[in-house]
Amino acid sequence: MNKTQIDEMEHAIRNQNRFYTDADNKNWNDLVEKGYATKRPGWDDRSAYFCPTSEGIAALRDLVAE
Repeated sequence: MNKTQIDEMEHAIRNQNRFYTDADNKNWNDLVEKGYATKRPGWDDRSAYFCPTSEGIAALRDLVAE
């Protein structure tokens, strides 16, 4: 995970385990591909909710602990 991904994952965890942004967000779609987050439709076709998975939360904890 890069610094932006770490910061936004931490934000999502503090915000009811979700992060709302553009559906084509490169960092979040990368996390989805790695299995660290899921993606749900947002209010329109251009937006999405991204939710950290248990695997993503565990990976984040490992990174923060280092």
